[in-house]
Amino acid sequence: MRFHWLFLSALTWLLVAAPAWAGKLVFWRFDTNENRLVFTTDNRVQPRAQMITNPTRIVIDLPGIRLGQPNINRPIGNIVRSVRIGQFDAETTRLVIELAPGYTVDPQQVKIRGISPTQWTVELPEPQPISEQTEPPVTPDPSPPPDRGSTRPTPPPPVSRTDNNDDFQVTRNGLFVRLEQNGDDRSIRSQRSRDGKKIEFELPGATLPSSLTGQTIPVNRYGVGDIQFSQTANQQAKISLSVNRDSPDWQALYSRFGGLVLLPRGGMSSVDNISSPPPTQASNPNPRPNNPPPKTANNPPSSSRLATISSIDLTGNNARLLIRADLPLKANGSVNRDGVYELRIENAKLAESFRGPRFGRSSPIYQLRVRQESVNKVLILVQTAAGFQFGRLNQSDGQTLALELLSSRNSSPVSQVPDSTTIPVPLPPDTGQFNPHLRPSNPTPNPPQQRNSRFLVVIDPGHGGKDPGAIGIGGLQEKNVILPISLEVTRILQQQGIDVRLTRDSDFFVTLQGRTDMANRIDADLFVSIHANSMGKARPDVNGIEVYYFGDRRLSDTIHRNIVRSVDMRDRGVRRARFYVLRTSRMPSTLVEVGYVTGAEDAAKLANANFQRQMAAAIAGGIIEYIQRNLR
Repeated sequence: MRFHWLFLSALTWLLVAAPAWAGKLVFWRFDTNENRLVFTTDNRVQPRAQMITNPTRIVIDLPGIRLGQPNINRPIGNIVRSVRIGQFDAETTRLVIELAPGYTVDPQQVKIRGISPTQWTVELPEPQPISEQTEPPVTPDPSPPPDRGSTRPTPPPPVSRTDNNDDFQVTRNGLFVRLEQNGDDRSIRSQRSRDGKKIEFELPGATLPSSLTGQTIPVNRYGVGDIQFSQTANQQAKISLSVNRDSPDWQALYSRFGGLVLLPRGGMSSVDNISSPPPTQASNPNPRPNNPPPKTANNPPSSSRLATISSIDLTGNNARLLIRADLPLKANGSVNRDGVYELRIENAKLAESFRGPRFGRSSPIYQLRVRQESVNKVLILVQTAAGFQFGRLNQSDGQTLALELLSSRNSSPVSQVPDSTTIPVPLPPDTGQFNPHLRPSNPTPNPPQQRNSRFLVVIDPGHGGKDPGAIGIGGLQEKNVILPISLEVTRILQQQGIDVRLTRDSDFFVTLQGRTDMANRIDADLFVSIHANSMGKARPDVNGIEVYYFGDRRLSDTIHRNIVRSVDMRDRGVRRARFYVLRTSRMPSTLVEVGYVTGAEDAAKLANANFQRQMAAAIAGGIIEYIQRNLR
């Protein structure tokens, strides 16, 4: 069974038009223990880096790389404050590591290293306090609001949520729940009641925000009446949906940005025409006795307590959008999937004499829309002109909000260029990694790259990126099983002096043609594609390995024999199949199905790291045996 993650596709957008041959940022992670940023692209890149002061930021530009999703602003900690990622211009992705005001690092001690042309690390020395005598003045900058624009799809106005609570939202693409802590996809358990009217999800290791714990919230959409939240003492969250008896099953998936996505199996179209049961507590969406009743249009907050927004102006030589009111403002801002900045201001109203700015031809703002979204909420939508992007949302005093507007030609507000220091970036080792997405500009095939050994093997981890492959028990995704197996196979073969190329070395999508084009172009000796199988949730009794060939079966037989004698799995044999990657590769090739993610026996094994290493060793052993017997 295959399932395309609708939540992630809803997030996908391009901030600016990118050339068709641009590479893509496919993975990043900041290790707080090591003060180290790790990132991977699907095309070779030579980063440029600098350190900018006030506050201290390490800025890494990736020429020829596009982000392919909304800008990211991830809070990290107290000293290393955040990591921001955005589309600097049409051909450059920018990563920014920002320190808290009052801290700095020695730029000469920032180490940027290329493990390969597509894999890079940025290591920071221990940040040091800036002495009071030398510290430049810093504009007050409170901790940023949660970066909800990068953690969930931008929904239409939620049909139901508790007052001032954005932690649960009903979106066009399902339900989203913000979590204080994610668990593991493989540990999610779901169960439907005998009468089919209730679906429960148990989330070991997950922590709900306090605003949701103990809540029952009406949904009244997608065949769902309401959603209930509870948190047990043993760090397990529980979420229950009351659903129409005719509703399909739902599944839960963790977002890597921090949260849980609930989606109907079969996609949103499967629930379009299903009516929702009446909410079990429709009259009281916030049942906790210590909380005041939610404010509604029939029970609005006192107008005397609403901040009145009097004006919005462009100030600082068009460097910031300034919002003024007569009382302190509380706001959350994020960029939606269309590249529009959504600024939601709670407990506020527009003045009757409200006035907005006038924009000249050189204005950084293309369009500004302001509306009273509800009796106590103002929504401001900002769209930048070409060549500009959004910076931080600052609250310089209680009654003023300032949204920075940045020029794509530099990373600072358009009116100010802070001091910067270039950070040297050495060239990476040239591994000869081929980019299967990139077509050469010269139609004449390039000569094969110089090999480091007599034998060259292409390892092909199937699926990846937008294509998770088969989805199994507990939400186990095929792509997450086969990538670590493929990386371990690669490591073992390289230890034996065999050259290896991977069609993908992290979580990104490669077309079938791109996979075999790569193997044929570099004139590989062997092509080994690694997959995991599925028979659907109705057949957990089907388990075991299968190995496929199209032409010569000797490679498949050898790998199969090594797996059977060293791995405890049911044996489903060696079979002939017309898979595209087997038909179009011009060298001995095989496709290994390492087990069934839907199998009652196989799923737990496939999710286990020790088993993955054992399977990898068996596959590598078969490849080595084949080379020794047939290629020497």
